Amino acid sequence: MTKKQYFVNVLLAYNLSKEFTYKIDQYLEIGSIVKVPFRAKSYVGVVTAHLKNPSLEKSKVKKIISISDKFLFKAKHFKFLEWVSNYNLIEKGNILKMMLPNNEVFFKDLRKKYEKNDELKIRSVKLNKEQQSAVSYISDKLKEKKYHTIVIDGVPGSGKTEVYFRAIEENLSLNFQVLILFPEVALTSEFVKRIKNHFGIDPDVWHSKISPSQKKDSLERIMSGKAKIIVGARSALFLPFDKLGLIIIDEEHDGSYKQEEKGIYQARDMAVVRASIEKISLLLVSATPSLETSYNILQKKYDKVSLNYKYQHIPFPKVEIVDMKKEKLKKDEWISKTLKIQIEKNLFKNKQILLFINKRGYAPVIICKACGNKITCKNCSSYLVEHLRSKNLLCHHCGYKLDTFKLECPSCKNEDTNFIDYGVGIEKVFTEVSRLFPTARICMFSSDHVKSDDITKKVDQIVNHEFDIIIGTQLITKGYHFPLLTCVGIIDADMTLRGGDMRAAEKTYQLLYQVAGRAGREDADGSVFIQSYYPENETIISLKEMNRNKFYQTELNYRKMSQLPPIGKMAAVILSGHKKNEVDQTCLNLLKYAPDIPEIEIYGPAPAPLSRLKGNFRQRFLIHDKKARNIQKFITNWIGKYPQNSKVNITVDIDPYNFI
Repeated sequence: MTKKQYFVNVLLAYNLSKEFTYKIDQYLEIGSIVKVPFRAKSYVGVVTAHLKNPSLEKSKVKKIISISDKFLFKAKHFKFLEWVSNYNLIEKGNILKMMLPNNEVFFKDLRKKYEKNDELKIRSVKLNKEQQSAVSYISDKLKEKKYHTIVIDGVPGSGKTEVYFRAIEENLSLNFQVLILFPEVALTSEFVKRIKNHFGIDPDVWHSKISPSQKKDSLERIMSGKAKIIVGARSALFLPFDKLGLIIIDEEHDGSYKQEEKGIYQARDMAVVRASIEKISLLLVSATPSLETSYNILQKKYDKVSLNYKYQHIPFPKVEIVDMKKEKLKKDEWISKTLKIQIEKNLFKNKQILLFINKRGYAPVIICKACGNKITCKNCSSYLVEHLRSKNLLCHHCGYKLDTFKLECPSCKNEDTNFIDYGVGIEKVFTEVSRLFPTARICMFSSDHVKSDDITKKVDQIVNHEFDIIIGTQLITKGYHFPLLTCVGIIDADMTLRGGDMRAAEKTYQLLYQVAGRAGREDADGSVFIQSYYPENETIISLKEMNRNKFYQTELNYRKMSQLPPIGKMAAVILSGHKKNEVDQTCLNLLKYAPDIPEIEIYGPAPAPLSRLKGNFRQRFLIHDKKARNIQKFITNWIGKYPQNSKVNITVDIDPYNFI
């Protein structure tokens, strides 16, 4: 007797949106995870539909290799996948690849298991009245058991984490899972420690730096519902949760939530979608909410709780602008006389000082004295950055290196004795500070000098006063609490204001406000000194006044005048390829197919600010939809008509964050 054959459509975890037909001799539920043959290899996929009459001849339909019993895709998972794909114009298979990130978990029994402490032992923390009010509001929303996005908007040091810890407690009591996202992988290790201290359990961790075996184990625990608290980077949002009850985005304004490669998306916005589909609450946490989030609050789309005071009502630090045009510094001096005096005063009081410079390395540009050539990367149109400690020139985009001991000018072949450095990075500031304060204990806090696994140790050392002066990049701004830190000096406040980025003012304000918030965290008064060559700049003035609402309103008015996001909508279409002439020609050909629609403007093609990246030449179109109607439909109709050149890659970036 011939076995009955069943035919199903399967979406593969592969860079395609098309589904393929397979056969099997048993009934499969929609959402079953399967392994199937495809192009001489095997891939994981998910069953999307049953077929009575396949379009292919039945004998030519390939058989499913195996079926997983570990997890079943549900309607909510399909809906999220579909939405993310349609909004970001990413192939469905690429989204599925993020949702099913490890084949072995679904088709192999894992032998090695990481022991996890799952017994809750919650440490009670006393909250102030403002925190209690916030907790009460959030608790009432959670009890409704439906979708809410709630913004926890609190000044640095106001105890935002303790507030959302109470929301976590409530979810755990109902046996739901909680996902907490952080913008930087480096931040997770420090936060894992806080989770253990408060809840008594080991959270499951998900990001690119953990081992494959840890990922396998965490994934199994997440799918089974055993994982109670999951701490991760943006990719953790796509994991196949079974009992997700709450999502928390810490430092929601941070640009690191934007995935810039291999399928571009904004994790914060996708979290809103997932929470809505799952019918659960989302908490967006920040001292400087993004302009998009602030606008959604004004539009009554998001709820908000405010924490306007530091935990013990400690006053916000006093801010002083140092006009660098009046300082008349010598060559290779970056610290003003004003800031020098303040450093000396705080050292005398046995307090700590933070010097902030958001630039890695020693010098951002190296110039040949003989011919004036600026040393650039061989793969990218960016300057190589001198790193003194590692003794090399490094590209911060592709990782290309040149040894400073064997350096010669690519243009005139002169040797390393004829090179000068230009500009300032964290290592140059360290050199100057070491010369000015030879007895002070100094450390650098950046991704080059503190690895992810060592961050907790370094933070503990700072808290225990093993260092007097900390020199840091933006890594130091991410919510750390240093009780003895009373003075903050911002070396180059104008750095992020340069260039043509429409978000420059917003990014600068958020970054420097967060830095300023590190000063005066406990009983001692804090002071902040902002070095600027443009003290009349509105962003710099707003920082001095510490009037965040005024800054946001001003910035929002500017955006309204030009119908820029969050009022209007923008997208970038980026073309890249190994041959410049092919990319240029494809741009010109593509432009001919552009629909002519009122209220939608196309700028370009023009070379991207990084016109060459990782060996590829890049051209870019910017699309501006003033009415924010359906920019995805416009782009699909445009690009879909064009017969694409396989040698030129076309990437779409909806809601671009970095204009590089």
